[in-house]
Amino acid sequence: MNFNQNQFVMRLSFILLGIIFIGSCKERIEHSLEIEPETEIFEMYRCHINDLTNLDHSGLMLHYADEDNHVLFGDGEYWGNYKTVSDIWENFIQDTKKILEWNTSNEYVNLLSKNSASYLMEYYSVRINKSGDTLKVRGSVGYGLKKLDGNWKIVTTNVFHHEVR
Repeated sequence: MNFNQNQFVMRLSFILLGIIFIGSCKERIEHSLEIEPETEIFEMYRCHINDLTNLDHSGLMLHYADEDNHVLFGDGEYWGNYKTVSDIWENFIQDTKKILEWNTSNEYVNLLSKNSASYLMEYYSVRINKSGDTLKVRGSVGYGLKKLDGNWKIVTTNVFHHEVR
């Protein structure tokens, strides 16, 4: 092999190594751009709170799966299904002038599988109802979530709440 052939082989080797390196970096970059399920769930609930504070019933209900087996428990009792959730939020929104505060704390996500998770938290809210009264509520909620059509949806809810004086 002469000098020009050696240079050619060396250059070709560097080019191939560069292509392999760039390809592997691209895979790592694309993987790092994937959103973690926990982040998706937290973001879904931030949108849920946003729709709630905007008193947007239609937007709010997009976070819930309209399934036959949707279950709602509240304050230690079975309350109903998806329609019950929708009716409760509709009544809440119709009776609210403005939500002043809706904060969450002690949030925990537990991935059960690639497409299912539990999400638990405490919350505190302050709102003014249509009568002009300020209502403060503290509670906790546990959601069962499923990833449906690429979006996390609430399929079960267990809520406990009480008015704060």
